[in-house]
Amino acid sequence: MRLPRSTSILSLFATILSACTPLGEGGSSISRGDQAYAHGDLEEALAEYRLAETQGATDPETFARIAHTYVGLKRIDEGREYFRLAVERDPNLADQAVADFVHLARLEAASGDEFGMASAVETALGFKPGISVDELALPLAQHYSNIGEFGRALPFYQKALSALNPDSVPRVLFETGVAYDEVGDCESAVVFYEDYRERLPRWRRSEVDWRLGFCSFELAQIRREEGDDEAALRHLETLLQIGEPRSHLARGYFEKGEILGHRGECEAAIEAFMEVPVVDPSGTSPLVARAEERIDQIRFGTIPGLLRPGETPESCFPPDPAETRASGGRRRG
Repeated sequence: MRLPRSTSILSLFATILSACTPLGEGGSSISRGDQAYAHGDLEEALAEYRLAETQGATDPETFARIAHTYVGLKRIDEGREYFRLAVERDPNLADQAVADFVHLARLEAASGDEFGMASAVETALGFKPGISVDELALPLAQHYSNIGEFGRALPFYQKALSALNPDSVPRVLFETGVAYDEVGDCESAVVFYEDYRERLPRWRRSEVDWRLGFCSFELAQIRREEGDDEAALRHLETLLQIGEPRSHLARGYFEKGEILGHRGECEAAIEAFMEVPVVDPSGTSPLVARAEERIDQIRFGTIPGLLRPGETPESCFPPDPAETRASGGRRRG
């Protein structure tokens, strides 16, 4: 369902308002309320409509008038409750509720009241979950991101990207990636980070580089745990090529060396391990010591000497003692 661009006084008022009498003359509370509304006195209109309610008017039109006036006064909670009462009695009034709250959302967006805009849209969606809010999708996504509700932001970012030309709003790609990142979905985040990064000159990439590198490292860890070393290596290469976050580079090179060493690519593994002390901030951390130990294992281990010319070892590292015992003392490869 696509939302109307604007709303006005309830259509069911039209006939009454076209023949309304001067304000203050006799008539029912409903008639006086309609007259007050037509003159822009919403507080007076509300008082008359509420008087009619206390006098026993509980028909859906009266509730809709009260709700409509509350929305006009930007009192969303009361408007929501009275539209709920109206719709319970006449489901056709749901369309009017949606029109009122979306119109209010547009007003709030124009005035810079993000919380009012979001509350109005949420209320409209409560009456019609399938409505389209394309023109409000991006400000809503940004609002939810600003308050840290990234899970709520994502559907609106998706709507915004489907309605906008990404070439004209590349920043939206980054914001969408951040939202995925913050809900723990690095797999989706890196797609948006990489797309956004390609659109930027090198001197503007620092923010996206840090996030892309961090997510790439996280994904490399996950893929290694899953046993997919090829995918892990691809993610590590992204981290190491970008060079951010710098705090993760030493671990990234070490993990790269581990993968290459276990694949039998001994020279490449040594090259990776040799980078660990270069990028390690201290140069003397336990990780540096482990990298140097791995280099010694490859250079001075016994496996290469057991190979025929042209053969590649299954692994560049000596067998783990536990594995050796489990295999009855036999060496792998």
